[in-house]
Amino acid sequence: MTLKDFGVSAITAAILTLSAPAFAANTGSVVASQSKADKSAAASQTKIDTYADDTEAMLAEYKGLLRQIDSMNVYNTQISRMVDSQQGELDSLNRQIAQIDQTAMEVVPLTLKMIDALDEFVVLDLPFQSQERALRINELRELMDRADVTTSEKFRKVMEAYQIEEGFSRSIESYKASLERNGETVTYDFLRIGRTALLYQSPDGGETGMWNQQTRQWETLPQSYRIAVQQGLRIAKKQAPPALIKLPVFAGEEG
Repeated sequence: MTLKDFGVSAITAAILTLSAPAFAANTGSVVASQSKADKSAAASQTKIDTYADDTEAMLAEYKGLLRQIDSMNVYNTQISRMVDSQQGELDSLNRQIAQIDQTAMEVVPLTLKMIDALDEFVVLDLPFQSQERALRINELRELMDRADVTTSEKFRKVMEAYQIEEGFSRSIESYKASLERNGETVTYDFLRIGRTALLYQSPDGGETGMWNQQTRQWETLPQSYRIAVQQGLRIAKKQAPPALIKLPVFAGEEG
């Protein structure tokens, strides 16, 4: 080996000796850079995936909101129709209430007049069950002053009283009541035949009389009517079957 060859070899060896650490260092730097780049890329991918997931979630939420908005629009439209319908019903009720108020204003005076007319009729009628009938009319007057009773119920009660009075015209009854006779209070059996006749008889049958609607007084009848009145009392008490009986009837006044 010549000196020249030795020198070349030495230089080469020196270069190789110097290049190995530098190469290793460069290689490590490259690997580190690549690793860092890979981590950065992974982090970026993770962010991208997260953004993508968030975007899909937001899109799904957006679509859900759109569906809710559509549902709310349909619901609001239906509610609007219902509100319009209810408003129509409210208007109708208000009109009915106004009519009821107007009707009440007309019915109340009419009901009061009916009570007055009924009272006058009872006073002029045959004097049977006088206390009971007068009490019924007084109760009607008290009823009209009560605020807790509806106008319709007041009118119904008055009509009920009229029906009771009307029923007297088609019925026969007997009852006990007292009369003032010769300064004494005497209890008699009374016989009412519709509104045609009102008679009385003492329990022993010794006295028989009748109400005279013309004179508006009680009058004693002849003893010839005693048996007929007794029979009428038995029929009214349902102690005897219906039968024809001969009773006096006062003729009405000529008009």
